[in-house]
Amino acid sequence: MADPYKIDGPSLIQFSGGRSSGFMLRKILDAHGGALPEDVRVAFCNTGLEHQKTYEFVERVEREWGVPVHWLEYRHDGGHRFVEVRPETASKKGEPFEALIRAASYLPNPVTRKCTVELKIQTAKRFAKSLGWDEVVNVLGLRADEPRRVARMIDDETVAMPMARAGHARADVLAFWAVNSFDLELPGNDVALGNCVGCFLKSRSLLQRAMRAEPEHFHWWLRMETLQLADKPGANTFRSDRPNYRIQLEEAKRQGVMFDDDESLPCACTD
Repeated sequence: MADPYKIDGPSLIQFSGGRSSGFMLRKILDAHGGALPEDVRVAFCNTGLEHQKTYEFVERVEREWGVPVHWLEYRHDGGHRFVEVRPETASKKGEPFEALIRAASYLPNPVTRKCTVELKIQTAKRFAKSLGWDEVVNVLGLRADEPRRVARMIDDETVAMPMARAGHARADVLAFWAVNSFDLELPGNDVALGNCVGCFLKSRSLLQRAMRAEPEHFHWWLRMETLQLADKPGANTFRSDRPNYRIQLEEAKRQGVMFDDDESLPCACTD
C-alpha cells in the first residue's frame, strides 16, 4: 500500500493546534523527506478563542520542524473574507468569532454551525483560492479510532484522512508526543481545554471541567449571550437544550455534580 502520508497537491493540511493533527503533520513531513511540496500548505484557522498553550504549540511546531504554518482568520467588512496573520498579530480575544456573530445577528448552535463553516471551512477555502487553487484536498487529522467521524467523510473526494488510512489511533499519537522534544502543554494535560476552549459542541462535563480550571475563558461566551442581536426566540443562546453559559459557570463554581448526560458533537475543529 502506498504511504497514506504522501500527499499530492494542491492540498491544505488542516492543523487545529492539537496533538492528532500535529502527529499527522509530522508524518506527512517525514513522508516528503522533511519538507512539503510547494502545492501542499499548512493552515491554522484561528477563532481567537484557542488556549494560549495551543498558540504556543503551533508556533513551536513551525519553529522546531521548519514548516511554514499559515495563520488564517475570518474578517467581515461588508462581506466575508480572510486575512493571514502571524503569532504576534493573531487575535486572542475572540475577535474573528465576534465579527461573524455580529454580521449574522444570531449565535451559532448545534444545528446551524455557522462558526465551523465560516471560521474554519470557508476561511481555508478563501485562502486556497488566493493561491490560485480552484480545487483543493483538505487533509484532516481524523484517527482510525474515530469511525463515526471518518464514515461521514469517507466518500468526500475533497478530503484526505491519512491517519485513518494508516490505522493510527489515539494511543499512537500519545506515544509519539511522549518521546518528542516538545508537546502541547495544556494545564493539567486536560483535553477539556483544547481547541476552542468554550465551544458549545463540547460535552457538558468537558465544559464544566474547563470552567472549573480556567473560568476566565468563558467571559466571552457569557458576553455573546447578552448581546441579544436576534429577534427569533432561542437565537440568543448557543444551545437551547442546556442552561446558558452564565448558569453553567455558576454551577461549576458551586462544584456541583459532573454531567455525563451528553457527549461532544463533532465539527471541523479536529484534535
